[in-house]
Amino acid sequence: MSGETPFQTVGPYLHIGLRDGRAPMTRPDGGPTLIVSGRLVDGAGAGIADGVLEFWAPGFTTIGRAYTGVDGAYTLETQAPGDDSADPGGAPHFAVRVLARGILTHYMTRVYFDGHPANGADPVLAALSADRRTTLLARQHDAGCWTFDVVVQGPGETVFFDV
Repeated sequence: MSGETPFQTVGPYLHIGLRDGRAPMTRPDGGPTLIVSGRLVDGAGAGIADGVLEFWAPGFTTIGRAYTGVDGAYTLETQAPGDDSADPGGAPHFAVRVLARGILTHYMTRVYFDGHPANGADPVLAALSADRRTTLLARQHDAGCWTFDVVVQGPGETVFFDV
């Protein structure tokens, strides 16, 4: 096995078994939705193709998957997350599992919404330094449209949790 590394053994096939045609994570009553989009990038800022981001609403009751393109870009149409009754005082957020070639297990992070009034009281955000906290904040760029990039290593690396 000359020249192979563990990162090469995962192969480019990760997303094949996960593409299930799942519908957007929207409300059955037609209530308000939002769009979260961004890029999954490596430490050099290059997009990671064939990645999967799984978004879980509080209580882990709803899941939505977004797949990255050749430039690492993804888009997910979803409902806004509600309050997390298991995390009193917590701000609305999504738990996100990141899967991609070169990642041997998965990375777990969260997406909060910049400017939400409950962010200041959220215990997870409060435990982080100001510069690290910003890596978990999606930024609104249009009505109902938010941008959230995931940086897997290097400067500006997204906060990941050991779950």
